[in-house]
Amino acid sequence: MKSKTLNILARIDTIFLITCLAVMGTVLFAQVVTRYLFQSPLIWSEEAARYLHVWIALFGIHYGFRNSAHIRVTFFYDRMPARVKSVVALLSNLIILITLIVYLPGSIIFIQDQALIVSSAMGVNMGLVYFPSFFGPLVAMLYFLFQTVKSAIYLIKGIPADSSATETTTAAISSKGDNTL
Repeated sequence: MKSKTLNILARIDTIFLITCLAVMGTVLFAQVVTRYLFQSPLIWSEEAARYLHVWIALFGIHYGFRNSAHIRVTFFYDRMPARVKSVVALLSNLIILITLIVYLPGSIIFIQDQALIVSSAMGVNMGLVYFPSFFGPLVAMLYFLFQTVKSAIYLIKGIPADSSATETTTAAISSKGDNTL
């Protein structure tokens, strides 16, 4: 059940991110067409594209974590014994989880401050524009809470860190039919 729910949520956020990217591309294309063909640029297009970019970047944080798409250096990790890898994976998850927990209160304050400002061209509340600075890390925090618990269970059971969900993407889990997530 958990795997199905997580896969549905993964599809929803992937579709959302792709939609934001498609809308941003369409808006920028419309800007180029109106500027060069009609000599009348859209006033709001660059601002809209900037805000969509912010949403993609901030909302996509957990997407990167979930798919192990963030850059990491594994030179030493790859050469560690399996038991040490498990400990390092657990500590890594804990550090990221703590960092996200520390980050969230500041993001709330930032959004509250931005909510007092309205954008110049579109008249959009800037609190809405920067809402993903809270939501993206919150989802990532929940993901790493799950990963940390799973890493701890794997460490206790003696399962190698390479087989933990921290090293496996949702797509790979789905293709293997593993319902333990």
